[in-house]
Parts: sequence; C-alpha cells; structure tokens
Amino acid sequence: MSRGLGDVYKRQDQDDQGAASDEAPKAVKRGGATVVVVILLSLVFYLAGDRYTPYTTQARVQAYVVGVAPQVSGTVVEVAVQNNQEVEVGDLLFRVDTAQYEIALAKARSDYENALRQVDAGDAGVDAARANLRSALANLEKAEKDTSRLERLYKEDPGTISTRRLEVSSATLDSSRAAVSAAEAGVAQAIEAMGGAADEETNTILKVARTAVEKAELDLERTVIRASTRGVITDLRTEVGIYASAGAPVMTQVSFQDVWIQAEFTENNLGRMKPGTPVELLFDVMPGEVYHGEVANIGLGISAAQPPPPGTLPSISNNRDWLRQSQRFPVIVRFPVDQDPQLVGNLRVGGQASVIAYNEGAWLTALLGRAYIRVMSILAYAY
Repeated sequence: MSRGLGDVYKRQDQDDQGAASDEAPKAVKRGGATVVVVILLSLVFYLAGDRYTPYTTQARVQAYVVGVAPQVSGTVVEVAVQNNQEVEVGDLLFRVDTAQYEIALAKARSDYENALRQVDAGDAGVDAARANLRSALANLEKAEKDTSRLERLYKEDPGTISTRRLEVSSATLDSSRAAVSAAEAGVAQAIEAMGGAADEETNTILKVARTAVEKAELDLERTVIRASTRGVITDLRTEVGIYASAGAPVMTQVSFQDVWIQAEFTENNLGRMKPGTPVELLFDVMPGEVYHGEVANIGLGISAAQPPPPGTLPSISNNRDWLRQSQRFPVIVRFPVDQDPQLVGNLRVGGQASVIAYNEGAWLTALLGRAYIRVMSILAYAY
C-alpha cells in the first residue's frame, strides 16, 4: 500500500517538473517580447519626438554685453560703482579729470569773442570798400557821359573837338571802368576776409569758432560717464588715479533687460519648428524649475568650409565614421524674465540651459516631453 502511494507521489512530481519545464520557455519568450516592444516603442518615441518635440542641451543664455569706455581721455578721479552692482539708466559710473577740458572750453570761448570782433572789424572794411565802389561808379558814369558828348560833337563838326581831347576822354573812360572792377574786387575781398555775411548762420569764421565752443562743451560733459542702459556692472578694471584712454573699456555692463537663449538644434529638429513655437526651458543654475518661452528666430545658415581661392583645387575631407554627425543650427528663444523673481538674479551670460520645443500636431509626444523635462529638472540637482 505504501509503495503504491509512493508511485503516485513520484508521478505527480514528474508531472509538476514537466509543467515547470514547459512554462520556463514561455516566460522567456514573454520577457523577450516585452523587451522588443519596449525597444520599438522607445525608437518610435525617439523618432517622433525628434521632429515633434525636439530637445537639446546645447543652449546658452545670451544678453547684451556693453563695454563701458570714456569718450575723452583723462585721469579717473571718481569711481561710483563696483562689481556686481545693479545700475539704472543715467546712474553715475565714473568721472575723468576735467581740468584740461575746462581750459579748452575757456580758450574756445575766448576765440569766439575774438572772431566776433574780427567780423565787426571786417564789416567796417566792407563798408569802406563799398564806398570806394560807389565813388568809382560815379566817376565811370561821368566819364561815359563826357565821352559820349565829345563823340557826338566830333561827328557833327570835326573841327569843334580835337582828336587829342577825344582820345584823352576815351582813356579816362577806360580808367574809370578799371577802377570800378578794382572796387568790386575790393568789396569781394573784404567780404571774404570777414568770413561772409555778418550773421552767425552763414559767416564761416563765426561758425568755426562756435563749433569749437560746442566741441569743448561736449568734451567737458563727457568727463562724466553714466549708464546708458539698465544692467549689472562686472569686470571693473579701473580706480582713482588710473589713466583712461578714450574708446578703451574700463568695465563691462551686462544688460538683463533683454535676455534670450541661443539653442542649437539638429537639422531634422527644424522641419516643423517655426517662430512662435512654444518651448519649455531648464536652467542649470535653477534646478527643479521649468520655465516657458517661445521660438523667436530660426537661423537660416551657418558658416561652412570656405571655398578654395581661384586657381586652386578644392580639398575633400574623407569621413570614414559609421554614423554621420548631424548639423546643428542656431535657434533664438525668448522668455519673460519676470516669470520668476529669482530668475534674473541667478542668470549668467553663457550659462547652460536645456530646451524642448512643442511643435503642432503631436499631443502624445508633447505630454511625454513635458514629463521628460520635469524629470530632467529634478535630476539637475545631481549634476
């Protein structure tokens, strides 16, 4: 009896082992199928996401960077700012010594006064030259009348007027005409000597002197250097007593009024992207936060290899890589800096960012993309 029960248990064990051996290959097949499906779904998501929700980590923060330089040279006598200080439009940055420019202005004003006196004196000379012209014209008129009268008498009765007297009258007429020409030249010379008309708008002497005064006043005004835009001061390279040359920057001002992202997307990312496409941003300096923006401009091209000069043959670069590297193009992304009060204070020009764009026509990839960038924002705490 006990032996029969043992045979029964033995057969049951063999049946269980056979069933287990049959189930193992099925489990392997199911696992393999699952892996294949996951790989295929990942590939489909990658290919679709590359076109509908392109993502790049090659993005940098950009802003207007202005080199602050004096427009006049001189020794720095005051520096009113320091590194990392925020400034508003019109705030004092630094001053340059005004001594030489005050002297130049005083000299220019003195020269202008001399020019006024010179023009006044020249005006009197013009009046004298015009008086000489009027006298010469009167003499010419008298000589023309005398000559005309003598010629008429000579024609009526040649014996009345001698030939000698007629010749003397003609010579006097020629002399009067020459005197008029000389007087006219004298008037022109006198006007030229005084610089033209006596008014400041047309007189060249007064215009030159007045321009010199305005230039000296402008130079004196430029000894005070003020902020031309709102921003933050950095790279301060001057102090009191340092000589500052005109046009040579002594500090840098970064304007955060207009900040943007320059993102580099691959060529196949740009097929459905256009200006106005919404994007989400992740800044390395602000982990855990996601910001919104939009595409402002898509670059039309980049600088490629230079063409060979005329008379030479082109060189060919043989690329033996298995996979061809994708070409990238710049995309300008704008975003409102006021969406987070802490954003402006933490941004740095050249700082790294990640950008994901949501092109139209793919709500599923957009949903997955929003989840993906939020996961990446959390992972940014770790790297």
